[in-house]
Amino acid sequence: MEDTKPVEISSSKMFGGYNKRFKHFSPTLGCSMNFHIYFPPSPSSSSSHKFPVLYWLSGLTCTDENFIFKSGAQRAASNEGVALVTPDTSPRGLNVEGEADSWDFGVGAGFYLNATQEKWKNWRMYDYVVKELPKLLSDNFPELETSKASIFGHSMGGHGALTIYLKNLDKYKSVSAFAPVANPINCPWGTEGIHKLSGWQ
Repeated sequence: MEDTKPVEISSSKMFGGYNKRFKHFSPTLGCSMNFHIYFPPSPSSSSSHKFPVLYWLSGLTCTDENFIFKSGAQRAASNEGVALVTPDTSPRGLNVEGEADSWDFGVGAGFYLNATQEKWKNWRMYDYVVKELPKLLSDNFPELETSKASIFGHSMGGHGALTIYLKNLDKYKSVSAFAPVANPINCPWGTEGIHKLSGWQ
């Protein structure tokens, strides 16, 4: 069985802190997954400081890298002492027939929900984001205060952030959404994915 413990695969310094990318095997999704953490600089007065966590959920076609590379949010995170966590948007490398046929479904388009159709049984991004990833962080990164978490996202990720927050009010301090796919069953960017993953017609 593959190792579920995260392994660091890259690191770069930014605004006094570090962008670090990790890889691990996800039992929830049945494949290897990557995620980024931006660790802000620790206060010089405390070696045991814990950072609150802000999860970012990216939109369609994205990976765990887009927000980290393009947003510049690390500047604010550094100033405010907040860790940024950016998971990928779907399982990858499973070679399920049809997973890469469309840009708005499958690879890069997991919609942060749990599929109910057997063919797409590995598409369980809701459980990955809400259950597996926070536990992974808590177990392996003592500098993260995972009990003080908030969530936000864009497009598909905005929809994911809103639905995850509203279902888990006890887990997150706040939610924000940028141009979310707020009504996916009536939106061209949501109908195919929601229908295929859920079987809803």
